[in-house]
Amino acid sequence: MQKGNGFQIIRVPISTPTLLPHTTTNCYLIGNSQESILIDAGFDQPNTKIDLETAIEENGLAIPKTIILTHWHPDHAPGVRQLVDWDPIVYCHPLEKQMTLEAISPWSKLSFLNDGDIVSVAGHDLTILHAPGHTAGQLNLYIPSEKVLLAGDNIVAEGTSWIGPPDGDMSDYIHTLNRLKKLALTKIGPGHGDWVNKPYEQIDFVINRRLFRENQIKELLDIHKRLTSSELTNIIYEKLPHPSVLEVAKRTTEAHLIKLMKEGFVLSDLSYYSLKE
Repeated sequence: MQKGNGFQIIRVPISTPTLLPHTTTNCYLIGNSQESILIDAGFDQPNTKIDLETAIEENGLAIPKTIILTHWHPDHAPGVRQLVDWDPIVYCHPLEKQMTLEAISPWSKLSFLNDGDIVSVAGHDLTILHAPGHTAGQLNLYIPSEKVLLAGDNIVAEGTSWIGPPDGDMSDYIHTLNRLKKLALTKIGPGHGDWVNKPYEQIDFVINRRLFRENQIKELLDIHKRLTSSELTNIIYEKLPHPSVLEVAKRTTEAHLIKLMKEGFVLSDLSYYSLKE
């Protein structure tokens, strides 16, 4: 997408070993020929640099001197290693300092962004949102002038993101989604997949899916009385797109169970879960 002054927001899908059904991770170039920034850096492989620099040249953008990472996961952050000749300053949330340093090592020019911070590029302000859920330090970026949200893995174009231990939190995630719904939006740039042109419908879809799973867990515990998280996962996710996603499906089930325990609906006894009487 392109606006006046040559200001552009360019989605660049980078091939990554991410989770099916997605096979790419989105990086976003924001700016114009004088100044630009990069949101997320993809996977540590030569094609990351090739694809990004091709997009920069094709769209007449400046080489980014700032890279903002939505989170530290291996399909979003380690591509920084391929971009060190840009001499960028990399930003993340303070909660993800150590994981990010490990993901981008040996590069160490790291700084931090917090909720409400403003980053300006090419005459446009970007509002930083601390939007935890998928990870504890997940960052989202809102561009008020365009009514565009870059949502990292809080929103994906197809299906839903996994949420779970060690650093995902379902309670935080639902709170984040309800907060994102209050923004004035025309579109969402997801962590994976094409632009989301019906932003409120997609956010509602994700909220409803998570609440459906939560109710499903309570119903299954009511029927079976005692189940492990693995048993619950096998029942809930009977038809998975690929066995590779079974582990994150289990973590998502565990995130729901943790939320339900915090809310007083579920009890844990060793590895078994049951409804509170």
